Amino acid sequence: MGTISLWVQNLKQALRNLRSHGWQAGISATGLAVGIVCLTFSLNWLWTETNYDYFRPDYKDLYLVQHDDTARLTHLNTHTSPYMPLPVVMLLDSLLEGEAEVGIFGMTVRPQIYPDGREEAYFYASGLLSFPGMVRALGLTVLSGDPEKALATPGHVVLTESLARKIFGKTGVVGQTFEASAYRITGAQTVGAVVADNEGDSYWGYEMLLPPNVQEWEWGWDGSQLYSVCIRTDDPAAVEKAFSRIYLPLDKSHWKFRLIPLRTAHKTGYGESFLHAYFYPLAFTLISVLLLWSAVVNLLAVYTSVFLGRVREYALRRSLGASAWQNAVWMLTEIMPVALSGILLGCVALEWLAHEGQVPGNLSHVYVCFAQVVGAVLVLVVAGTGYPVHKVRRAYRLTLGGGVSAGRSHAWLLVVQCFASAFLLFISLGMQRQLSGMMNQDLGFEREDILRLHTGRKYWPGEEEPFNFKSIFYDLPQEFRKEAAAGITDAIALPADIFNRFSRRRINLLTEEEWNGKKDDRLTPENEIDYMEVPYAAFDFFHLHIARGARLEEQPEQDGVEPVMFNEAACRKFRAGDFRKVNLYVGSDDTGHNIMMYTKWTNHIAGKLEVKGIMDVRLSDFHEEERPLMWVGIPDRHECRFVEHDAVYVKHAPGRREDAEAAIRRVLRRFDVPEDKIHLMPLERYMADCYKEETYYAGLLSALTVFSVLITFSGVFSMLLYSLRLRRRSMAIRRVMGAGFRDVFRPQLRSYLLYVVAGGVLAYFPAALLMHKWMEYFHYGETPGVRLMAAIVCGICVVVSLIVYGQVRRCMNDKPVEVLRPES
Repeated sequence: MGTISLWVQNLKQALRNLRSHGWQAGISATGLAVGIVCLTFSLNWLWTETNYDYFRPDYKDLYLVQHDDTARLTHLNTHTSPYMPLPVVMLLDSLLEGEAEVGIFGMTVRPQIYPDGREEAYFYASGLLSFPGMVRALGLTVLSGDPEKALATPGHVVLTESLARKIFGKTGVVGQTFEASAYRITGAQTVGAVVADNEGDSYWGYEMLLPPNVQEWEWGWDGSQLYSVCIRTDDPAAVEKAFSRIYLPLDKSHWKFRLIPLRTAHKTGYGESFLHAYFYPLAFTLISVLLLWSAVVNLLAVYTSVFLGRVREYALRRSLGASAWQNAVWMLTEIMPVALSGILLGCVALEWLAHEGQVPGNLSHVYVCFAQVVGAVLVLVVAGTGYPVHKVRRAYRLTLGGGVSAGRSHAWLLVVQCFASAFLLFISLGMQRQLSGMMNQDLGFEREDILRLHTGRKYWPGEEEPFNFKSIFYDLPQEFRKEAAAGITDAIALPADIFNRFSRRRINLLTEEEWNGKKDDRLTPENEIDYMEVPYAAFDFFHLHIARGARLEEQPEQDGVEPVMFNEAACRKFRAGDFRKVNLYVGSDDTGHNIMMYTKWTNHIAGKLEVKGIMDVRLSDFHEEERPLMWVGIPDRHECRFVEHDAVYVKHAPGRREDAEAAIRRVLRRFDVPEDKIHLMPLERYMADCYKEETYYAGLLSALTVFSVLITFSGVFSMLLYSLRLRRRSMAIRRVMGAGFRDVFRPQLRSYLLYVVAGGVLAYFPAALLMHKWMEYFHYGETPGVRLMAAIVCGICVVVSLIVYGQVRRCMNDKPVEVLRPES
């Protein structure tokens, strides 16, 4: 009973003492809350990304078959894929019969569903072409019907519970029919079974399973690689060993098969390493651990300084009979309210972010991660309390022996905090510098004060059906030019958006020897090139930069000659130092394979290329190396085969963007374009969206860095406040002996700056390594070097110097007589 009463008294005293150092306690609690929330979110994000299909029975026993085409490694960096021709997957199925559950699936389709049979009333659903074995391999929960029988019967489908309700308003619909239309699907479809919905993120985002409806041409070994194999096994090593018994035709004998966990296949399915595929979740987990560790260290640093200023109270407790253990409980009782406040604040922040839908990853699992992080924090705080206990006991013993504490006994905490700040600042500033460099890089064309109106048939994110601009596409530029009063100066329609890399087509250029049929192997990666169709008017509209030669001009067609332009990458690939002497051809072989270049709607041209000049324009973003590109000029109102990404660009006067946007919307309303189908954005932002993911993470990291730096410097301030107060007597003695402010200030500053520099040096190497790994995602820029870290350390040194200056000045203003007065 006495122990409980003593603990209650200690708790009351701890709460009263919070008023004397409330701001330090508040910042420490905030730091803990930020660290807890960040680590919770990072762990939940990492768990979600590495545990796809977690809701399936024994999901860790599910694997995807992946193959490496080693014969292509000499031409490309790697060729790894989970997709194979149908005969290969059937061979795998027969080989593993009885040893593992094998599920074969094909491509995903997006059928139009007509619930009431009317063509004008439809919606889209996501379907997966599947063989019957997928039912057992995935362990689907069957609500009604026989899904295996349905997938073996043409014209039958398997619906998920939610899609069944959407179509029929109920789930008991086995045997009922509905109209659907898509590739390999037509007419009435009979519901053969209903299965449970996917309860979380899955490798397959299907709403319905459909029979594969295999085409005759797919049974050939040279068929398209459209099928994959999912395997359920508890012995993946035995399955991989069985792969060595697979017999393949000679041209595929170089394939190597292996299993990858299905839960990570969405990231590693094409041969990516785990570190490369999960770089951002891993990096933010590491940064969050550092943030939380820094917050705990900050808490311990503050309270170590507080307790070192209360050695007399510690001595009084010992004289009254309190044991070392009871004093340790007293200190822990002082610290725990702050720690619990941080945990409570983190819980409130987590609930608010969950309510706002800002929790990354699985919402149901985030509370498990939160509980784990809170448990780790409590263990760290309890274990870390041993540090101030040890330091106060040491100071107490020194006092009994007539010694004086140097006041720097916990300076390593300053090193840890400076390490965290320097590390985060280096990463954050390095990312911002890289992104700024890429976004502001001269790409060889004008992009300021230009708006992009998306008019293509490709679906805009979040919409099911785009507006068909085809009938008004070429009329829009003239209508926009009439809005000169709104600041619009020009407009152009691009039938194939040159700024979207998906608008390109890949062809094979032939040497004269290949053109004359003297070389058989013509379709090889060595002579592949991308080509882009660009209107002649675009050269002036975007001020496309030409490095050498002349630009493309509209001119009468010449039989057997096609005027084109290369970029520098194409010149290097085809060793065309002097582009005027290029001797390359374009055309098609007898099979019509992918070496033809379409310049008209119905036919293609074949002949010699006449390279007019070299373009200094980069159309691809810096995630990839600039690909060899050939430009082909097209006239106005050219009928292009590839209209998935066409767009209209509108140029406006500087500062008139809002007026121009309003005018564009007015014009589109006259053509009955719905407001929700108008997708308008500046060209600068459209190009910057290539780095949307990196920009989001860089902004998030910057915010965390600001929090960390503020918390760190508050901890440093509190630490120096108390540790310099411990040296008031020594400073007073030096003043009596004639020392001036500089004589006292310099030694103090020198010692603390040494710790700051040590923290910066220790932070540089892991920070530079992390930045180097991140820079591997880009073909631009260099990893920040020592200069950036030196600038960061100098900045931290300035702040620490100001704190030391203020505290030393405060101590020096005290009267030496009062400071040196004997303690009663």
